[in-house]
Amino acid sequence: MVFEESVAAHYGRIDAGAQLLGMLRREGKDPEHFVPADLHGADQLHIGGPGATARLAERAGIGSGIRVLDIGSGMGGVARHLAHEYGVEVHGVDLTPEFVELSRSLTQRSGLAGSVTFSQGSALTLPLEDSSFDTAVIIHVGMNIRDKDQVFAEASRVLRPGGVIALYDIMVLGGEPEDYPLPWANTAEMSFVQPPLAYSDALAQAGFEVDLESKTVQEGIDFIDRAINAGPGRGGPVGVDAAALGNLRTAFQAGILGPVEIYAHLPG
Repeated sequence: MVFEESVAAHYGRIDAGAQLLGMLRREGKDPEHFVPADLHGADQLHIGGPGATARLAERAGIGSGIRVLDIGSGMGGVARHLAHEYGVEVHGVDLTPEFVELSRSLTQRSGLAGSVTFSQGSALTLPLEDSSFDTAVIIHVGMNIRDKDQVFAEASRVLRPGGVIALYDIMVLGGEPEDYPLPWANTAEMSFVQPPLAYSDALAQAGFEVDLESKTVQEGIDFIDRAINAGPGRGGPVGVDAAALGNLRTAFQAGILGPVEIYAHLPG
């Protein structure tokens, strides 16, 4: 699809590998042997970084024995965090070939290749078997996807009965954003932000029952402030420029957009 090619190109331009390994060297870490926390969340492309990932994992009930699918796994930071901190097996799927290659490299270097794997593919047609996961996480992915109904239908297909989906996206709270670029899109044509109700309706259509919805707007503003002040890769994800973060902060402050978590499950 032309649209998916545009999304892959948007993220494929990020030369994150050299930045992440350089950061490890500057801090006196061995870039060939490190633990996920050594990257301080610079490999997690979402508002809130590792703290938000930990909250998502706890609310989703992720723990030993759970098999997790990370849909839109980016640089693999979330997958490595979950495997290292919670002792789970994680498989990540991402549209961008460069991210999949980087994810595998960083995972090998961090000694987690035995529990974390990745494949290149679309969230709309997951290259996975039916009923093969206990939990799916989708973190800052939906903003680039028009057909969320299909994403949730695919998540429903690959989850076992009773399976949990944990969503964390930037959603519309009060109007359409006007200032671009934003971290996920240079123009409005690449952005498909929607309100929480649209997510809940799409989840219900896919057979999920919504359990919890949580907005963390002020936390998002504080995170962006720290990321901008600290500089690229030091207080937030690598590869996201200050202008895009600044525009996002303005949208948060104005109540136009906000970070929202939604948790739902399939009937057992």
